[in-house]
Amino acid sequence: MSSHPHRKTSMADVAKAAGVSEATVDRVLNGRGGVARDKEARVLEWARKLKLDRALGAVPARWLRIAILMQQPAVPYYLNLKRGFELAQKSFEAQRAICAVTYFDNLEPACIVETIRRATQKADALVVVAYEHPDISAAVRKLSPPIPVITLASDLPGTGRIAYVGIDNRGAGRVAGELMGRFLGNDGGKVLVITGMHDFLGHEERENGFRSVLRRWFPRCDIVETVESREQPGRTEGLTRDAFARYPDLRGIYNISVGDEGVGAALQALGRARSTVLIGHELSQVSRRLLMDGTLDAVIDQNPVAEAMRSVELILRHYHREPGVTPPQQIPVTVILRENLPPEY
Repeated sequence: MSSHPHRKTSMADVAKAAGVSEATVDRVLNGRGGVARDKEARVLEWARKLKLDRALGAVPARWLRIAILMQQPAVPYYLNLKRGFELAQKSFEAQRAICAVTYFDNLEPACIVETIRRATQKADALVVVAYEHPDISAAVRKLSPPIPVITLASDLPGTGRIAYVGIDNRGAGRVAGELMGRFLGNDGGKVLVITGMHDFLGHEERENGFRSVLRRWFPRCDIVETVESREQPGRTEGLTRDAFARYPDLRGIYNISVGDEGVGAALQALGRARSTVLIGHELSQVSRRLLMDGTLDAVIDQNPVAEAMRSVELILRHYHREPGVTPPQQIPVTVILRENLPPEY
């Protein structure tokens, strides 16, 4: 490149820095298409670094296809997450992003791996909500060099993902522990933990945070057992009834994942709704009703719509398509009680 301090940057300068031809630079900057996604990203990156004298923000660009993989929206969290990606696509239409949502048929590792393979064949990025399993992690790791990967709600460390988006799950579990300890008071008592799946790192982190606070600050609170709902809301009622059959003096339940309605139904049927402290996750129509009638004592919410928006923003920035907003670096942990329920829209 020329050392002349006043010479304007040319397309040849950008081509040399990005390691592509001038024709490729021309195709990218004039939106003619036919350029591989990694080359396009390099051209735009170097054009900005070298301060090419043109309005790069207005450069026509091909559509980015973002593969979104998650569970079926049968529970409020995933339904709100789906709405969040719909909102993100509308909000970032100028950046030409398509949010293509695909649902796992089931949570078996082979199904998840095959869904990842199929849904990302023509994708420019991947956002995935999945649990840790060697085969799943290997499938994501294989993708992460050629395309950016975002893990959402539960992290998959060691896969090469560019970011994790979601709350601090260990911190959320610690907040749940603080609430449980204070609600049960000096007498403490027996506590049941209902997790979704142990393999979800987010669920493991919530339980670890919960346990650590009770162990340190509320030693009279005794976690007697952790049971798995397998992310199936219909299982939690039976799990709760079975727990009371084993521990008739159970005083608290921390539901880490789905199925507050099942826990609530069991508590009401057993006449234990008022005498049992129940703490759950995610604000929904169900948890709102349970808070209002006193069955549910507290909800820890993580704003799935904001998580979806944040995921798409990070991918747009990776491709140097500035979304024009500066989101928070961390999704906040929000505690909702009956007295601070937000308005219903």
